[in-house]
Amino acid sequence: MTGLSRQFKHSIKKLLAPDSLDEIFMMSKSSPVSHEGNIAFSAFQNRVFEDIFPDFTYEFCTTSQTKLSEKGEILDIVTVLWNLPDECLSSYMQNAHLDSLSPLVYANPGRALNYTHIIRAERLEEYPFFVNHCLKFGIHQAMSVGFLNPGHESTFLSFDYLGDENNLSWVPFDHVKIELASFPFALAWLYRAGVFDERRLKKMFLLLSGLTESRLLNLRKYINSPMQSFDQQAADLGITASTLKEDLGTIRDKTIIKLGLKTDPNRNTPTRLLDQHYSFLSLLGDHTAELEGLPS
Repeated sequence: MTGLSRQFKHSIKKLLAPDSLDEIFMMSKSSPVSHEGNIAFSAFQNRVFEDIFPDFTYEFCTTSQTKLSEKGEILDIVTVLWNLPDECLSSYMQNAHLDSLSPLVYANPGRALNYTHIIRAERLEEYPFFVNHCLKFGIHQAMSVGFLNPGHESTFLSFDYLGDENNLSWVPFDHVKIELASFPFALAWLYRAGVFDERRLKKMFLLLSGLTESRLLNLRKYINSPMQSFDQQAADLGITASTLKEDLGTIRDKTIIKLGLKTDPNRNTPTRLLDQHYSFLSLLGDHTAELEGLPS
């Protein structure tokens, strides 16, 4: 385990603690769904990230709801700009055709990606989108993650975490941790957009509460790989099938208690109970799958 991995070992567990999720829930409710309220909620998201990831920061952030055509063209976009001027959006629209990262994000929902997936770091300053758009606003680093809106095929919620030229804190950062840390906020932003109602958000947060990072990853894999056997899922995760089954069994038992479900005391409750209640993890996708659309 690297020093960075040790430093952030308990970050996701801290984020998913009941008190932490309760704070996100209350902030998502109390922040008005307005220009000022959205910026305030985005600033709150930044404060939480800095709290759970010591020495990790980002200087700017965009939170966007984007509707695409069947050809992948932007039909509509609504963006919350945190620490960026309003003209950043108009500049983006003028240069969106040069943006190679966002289509990759849309092709891989739930996966965090940065410019090194499309161009070598030492050549970034030659990248037309960087030259024509990013440099104007002091953006030198970007890590993006998108989530497909439930019930939609081409409407995405995406976060672009952006850094200035002095920000090197996330160059070696574990992308999976960004995916998991973004997830409760994705649910909260979707609630704020009316995709989920309050009771649904509250239930999803209850189900996430108390999960460790490893158990969430195992559950994420299980939900998103229904065609694979336990042995195949475990192999992709780098663990044994017995460990996977044990973790899922523990989550199942805690879910029964959390939701107050009635079960037959004379029969083992099947693991498929998780499929029903944790189906929302399909928004995260399979983190062990090959990325789609990478440049050859």
